[in-house]
Amino acid sequence: MEPASLAALGLLGTMYLDSRYRVAKDINTIWTLLKVLTRVRKLEREDRMHIYYRFKERAKEEPDRVFLISENQKYTFGQLERASNRLAHWLLSQNVKPKDVVCMMYPNHPAFVVSFFAISKIGAIPSLINTSLADSALLHCIKIAKTNLFLFDPEYASQVATIEADAKALGVALYAYGEGNTDDFPMLTPELLETFSSEDTDEACLRNVKPSDAAMLIYTSGTTGMPKAAVSPHYRVSLTLMSCAAGAKMQRNDITYTVLPMYHSSGLLVSFGSTLVSGGTVVLAKKFSASRFWDDCCHYNITVFHYIGELCRYLLNQKPHPLERKHNVRLAFGNGMRRDVWMQVRKRFNIPDILEFYGSTEGVGGFFNYNRGDLGAGAIGHSGLLIRLLKRDVKLIRIDPITEEPLRGKNGFCQVCDYGEAGEMIQRLDPNAELPFTGYYDNKTATDKKVLRNVFKKGDMYFRSGDLITLDRDGFWNFNDRLGDTFRWHSENVSTTEVAQTASEYPGIAEANVYGALVPNHEGRAGMVAIVLKPNVTLDMAGFYSYLSKRLPRYAIPVFLRLVPTLSMTQTFKQQKVELRNQGMDPEKVKEDIYWAQNNTYVPFEREDYGRITRGNVKL
Repeated sequence: MEPASLAALGLLGTMYLDSRYRVAKDINTIWTLLKVLTRVRKLEREDRMHIYYRFKERAKEEPDRVFLISENQKYTFGQLERASNRLAHWLLSQNVKPKDVVCMMYPNHPAFVVSFFAISKIGAIPSLINTSLADSALLHCIKIAKTNLFLFDPEYASQVATIEADAKALGVALYAYGEGNTDDFPMLTPELLETFSSEDTDEACLRNVKPSDAAMLIYTSGTTGMPKAAVSPHYRVSLTLMSCAAGAKMQRNDITYTVLPMYHSSGLLVSFGSTLVSGGTVVLAKKFSASRFWDDCCHYNITVFHYIGELCRYLLNQKPHPLERKHNVRLAFGNGMRRDVWMQVRKRFNIPDILEFYGSTEGVGGFFNYNRGDLGAGAIGHSGLLIRLLKRDVKLIRIDPITEEPLRGKNGFCQVCDYGEAGEMIQRLDPNAELPFTGYYDNKTATDKKVLRNVFKKGDMYFRSGDLITLDRDGFWNFNDRLGDTFRWHSENVSTTEVAQTASEYPGIAEANVYGALVPNHEGRAGMVAIVLKPNVTLDMAGFYSYLSKRLPRYAIPVFLRLVPTLSMTQTFKQQKVELRNQGMDPEKVKEDIYWAQNNTYVPFEREDYGRITRGNVKL
């Protein structure tokens, strides 16, 4: 055969292998990851691992470059650096030392950025508080952080007031810093901070940082009821920032729209952080507004926006906007977008690329799915044949649907799922790895619960994701559901244990079982509570709703309520949730009366209401 014919056959063979096994995509992914790892290791060798260096480098190189835009106000690197320097010197005057934890509670606002970098640059650890918390949940976060200082935006003064006495009894100083005023707490006013130096703090605070040292604490809801403080170590933070920037192909001319709350990883690391390391510009929005979204995208010339699945559905539910196809958005980057929404977003809004990622604050790995067509739409990640051959530390294992514990064979080891079979995603833990599992801050019990031992051989350890995932033969990972006592609603993790305990304490309630119910045309699961009343008791629906609203964050208040005569139990006296979850809020499947939250009370949920939700006419 002629050399030209052999070359042609070789090319055709390569094209077939690539189309069948996505070899080229795998090679590109591996090459990108290697470059990121090389850069992170270089930072470690140069003792520049601390997260603050990512900002400091930009501020010194381009002090007059606009980095942040908020409500039409522009902030340069230099302005933010000087403001954070003044606050940092004030923190030092309060005897804050390296590795001390400082709690902060802020919306998406320049004050968040200034506070975060001020705490970081003196080697302290920012503890990022969810802005919807109050009462016992807020106090719990303060306690487990073991902090002596709590900075918060003045707009949250009423929430902080609910824990003021208890916090002061613990020796925690409470200070308001940001726009606005409060007469109830000491204020860090501009006049006060002007008395402190705008020069850099001592760089010695940033030196000798180990990759496993905590860069920040980010709170996450778990199965134990109250939020847990997940440790985000410097190595993982740097790897996340750079991986996201590389995966999204971020450039200096990119302008990112950050509408996700920055007290979560998605807002702070994936959106804000990846833009920082790429040299782009961040536009901060305090809250997401579907009606204003496209106006903002055009006004600020946005090129990348970050989403959660529900955000995209909100946009689709809006009436057509005159600017929804006249923007310069090149990429939607986020997680939790279902396939049906995915295709509509691309077609209706003329967004060429979608990048879906999968990961968790306390996890040890993740996936990306950069998508430009129908193939792989809706998948949380992709691993072609080459990556699957090289990377064998991620597995899907079979789970008992009742106990939600791993199924083990006769040999005592776990069972790997087949292609297309849903199982819990686990990842092998290596105590000597560069990216170790750090778990939860000062909470060994919660940390140990995330570790599965003796999985495939004696002595091995795997991180439990708590997520049910499937893997198809083309290498696409797809999200199925969340295991355990936590479900996602409005981008927040809701602990069924916490909500059930709160509900059970209401007078007249004998038992309460809380779970997440799938709702047509909505992402995640809506909270639903099945209640057994004590004999001869009638539930005061308005009173019950008022009681819950005072004790739970808004996203955790059950949307649906079901009165049942009894609750089923397992043999180990645990409440059965599987059947209740499967029945959800569908009147065809539920024989008892269902109620739903409307106008600060619970009212009967009728078949007509279910029909309206199914048709997409109701937004919860």
